Amino acid sequence: MLVTNAFLLKKAYDEKYAVGAFNANNLEQIQGIVQAAEEENAPVILQASQGAIKYAGLDLIAAIVVTAAKNSKVPISLHLDHGTDFEQNVRCLRAGFTSLMFDGSNLPFEQNAAITRKVVEIAHPIGVSV
Repeated sequence: MLVTNAFLLKKAYDEKYAVGAFNANNLEQIQGIVQAAEEENAPVILQASQGAIKYAGLDLIAAIVVTAAKNSKVPISLHLDHGTDFEQNVRCLRAGFTSLMFDGSNLPFEQNAAITRKVVEIAHPIGVSV
């Protein structure tokens, strides 16, 4: 089941357990992470880093995780890890990500906050975590 980070983390907070978040670059890593999560009956956050997106491509990573989540016995979130700009966050949203992160740490605070606010404005209305 594909869910948001907000869903996973609220349940974890209420029930007092941790949720693992793992970067995955390819099919085999995703399969291994999901298999381990199912064996432990534990929800999991699958993250696509900048390296994964560059290596495998955004659409391929998203398709693999979305498919794995649909077939999984545990809840899975697809998270953009350290998104580099607003446009990348939009592309990830369109590709089916259920959680986004904009990393504007190299920008002046005001610009970082403004872009983060824009990401929230497009994601929250459709139930995607930021």
